[in-house]
Amino acid sequence: MKAFTYLHIAGATIALVAGYAALFAPKGKWLHRRAGMLFVYAIAAMGLGAAVAGYAHDREAWSAGIVVLYFVITATTTVRRRPEDRNLPLDVMLMLVAVGFGVARLVATVQVASLPGARSPEGTPAPLILLSGVILLFAAAGDARVLRHGPLRGNRRLARHLWRMGFVMFTTASSFFLGQPRFIPELLKPWPVRIILSVLPLVVMFYWLWRVRRRRTSVLPNASLPAPRDATPQEQLG
Repeated sequence: MKAFTYLHIAGATIALVAGYAALFAPKGKWLHRRAGMLFVYAIAAMGLGAAVAGYAHDREAWSAGIVVLYFVITATTTVRRRPEDRNLPLDVMLMLVAVGFGVARLVATVQVASLPGARSPEGTPAPLILLSGVILLFAAAGDARVLRHGPLRGNRRLARHLWRMGFVMFTTASSFFLGQPRFIPELLKPWPVRIILSVLPLVVMFYWLWRVRRRRTSVLPNASLPAPRDATPQEQLG
């Protein structure tokens, strides 16, 4: 199990570096694309490590590991598939993961709310458990729409990718900077710095979602996300 714990730590470390690089790199350029894919692989390693290492003794870590894998897979397939590509078994399985963990967290909210301090044995407040359950069910609803109507195109494709990747980056950053203070370098330990680094992914995510919503029929400068293979020029530009 120690090997998976180290895999989790290494993946999280690389994901933070690659994630912040992707946040500030020129959108659509070489660094943004490479940092983004490195972030995906690192998050996958982090999630796998948490899921395996936490299975026996930390159910919240196990659950969180699977959830980040769900978000990073669905975010990546959104922009890597061609519109005609479908993988129904995988898409249904991923949607059921979101539904299952979302419902489980709603049930856990009720259970935790009755405990002293309304906190889980691991220390997570009931409102945070509720929020994560609602977000998972919201994501599952998006999966159901894709299953019904087919892969998204244009700006809706960008928005789906952006919010899922942004959410994963936010949870990774906040878990480290707010949840692991003993491992943070002295330069980054002041609480204002840690809060800024934790919420920065959310700020950037909402900024780009606003840009996508505002430019319904045009493009983001330099196309911030990779287009599906063989996409038409219009689809590449969203």
